[in-house]
Amino acid sequence: MDGVKPSSGSEGVEEAISQHMRDEDMGDESLLRGKITGRDLELLAKRIGTPNPTLRTGMDVEPWNPSVTHRSVRKWAISIGDDNPLYVDAEHARRSRWGAIIAPPGFEWSMGWNRSPAVSKELYDETRFALRGVQLFHSGAEYFYYRPLLENIELFKSEWLANAEEKQSRFANRTVITTNQNAYWDLDEQVCITSSRWFVHAERRSVDKDDGTKKNKKAVEPTSYSEENLRKIEEAYEAEYLRGTDTLYLEEVVVGQHLPVMVKGPLTVTDIINMHMGAGWITYTSLPFRLGYENRKRLKGFYSRNEFGAWDTIQRVHWDSELARSVGVPGIYDIGPMRYVMLCNYLTNFAGDDGFVHRIRYELRSFNYVGDTSWLTGRIVDARVDEELGPLIEVEVISTNQRGEQNMCGSATILVASRQHGPVRLPKAPGMPQYRADKPTLPGLYV
Repeated sequence: MDGVKPSSGSEGVEEAISQHMRDEDMGDESLLRGKITGRDLELLAKRIGTPNPTLRTGMDVEPWNPSVTHRSVRKWAISIGDDNPLYVDAEHARRSRWGAIIAPPGFEWSMGWNRSPAVSKELYDETRFALRGVQLFHSGAEYFYYRPLLENIELFKSEWLANAEEKQSRFANRTVITTNQNAYWDLDEQVCITSSRWFVHAERRSVDKDDGTKKNKKAVEPTSYSEENLRKIEEAYEAEYLRGTDTLYLEEVVVGQHLPVMVKGPLTVTDIINMHMGAGWITYTSLPFRLGYENRKRLKGFYSRNEFGAWDTIQRVHWDSELARSVGVPGIYDIGPMRYVMLCNYLTNFAGDDGFVHRIRYELRSFNYVGDTSWLTGRIVDARVDEELGPLIEVEVISTNQRGEQNMCGSATILVASRQHGPVRLPKAPGMPQYRADKPTLPGLYV
């Protein structure tokens, strides 16, 4: 389809890739340990309206899921532990009010042909080392959905840095919080989704090294589950609520009403692998063998030497406990979007086939370590007929681990049917984003 594939209208792309690889620093240093300075904030300020130089895409230019298909949606749903028939049963989906395969919120993480704003070589050269060697942690986001992602839809996406500010943290002392806005739109330039995503950038400090900050690092004892503990989790799995075709009507909602409990865990490395199977590598690209070598030439700072002295992706902080400790985290932990899609699963189970999740906001409050179990609970805090959005409910959600710690809090706006006012009314979408490219943007030239 004209204008969709990355090669369309991208004369000189291969030459530019080769030049970029030659320009990239190929030093022999292993795990980079950068320091946050005022200069970093000055450089980030120059990147407002262009992609964040710390969110680097690697050499794979094609989205993991180029379009919405039954197979891609089903793989996604199963990979996050969601067997809702609306997403895994094609005939069920086509019999629903949507009349087609439909993807759940969160699926967009695996989609989108890149149309982020291009960065000039001069600006790239000036800002390429902003926050280089500083660890990045996903800390939350707010999403707005304007129309369902239906069968065969393809998306384009643009992401740009909107803000960067310094913040003192008990975890890592000096940190930088960045806000990255994005938008997804279809072939007809109808915006489907907008969002703001937040990241914490913190200096890498080993938890095994006493550098004066060790007192701020709270030890996390591994959890050992008794048969009784596991039985409670399995009972919650057996009782997991799924509204399905039982339409949720505004008139049946009571403010203060508690939503059903959902459990996710105990978290395993297998769960993390499954997430990548459904979503791909999401932001960064971690490729095998020679392709990994080629990718490292592009993303030098995203690789370090492993216990064998070989180069490997820093993405392995999610399955390599030694590397996790070396960047300042006591143990291996989930990738941030995993808790987001837990929340998506929780909300769509409650909303049912006829509801529409319009807004999702979440904040990651602590690490979700391998071995942790997340218990999601929620309540309805408002129910009304909005002048623009129609009948809706507002919910608050909290995720608490087995230690009694809150590891995520969130809120959502769910558009619902009304016996008096009729079925769900889809919201009006905003216009096309200001910051975008008309042609495919070459990943890597703005890293």
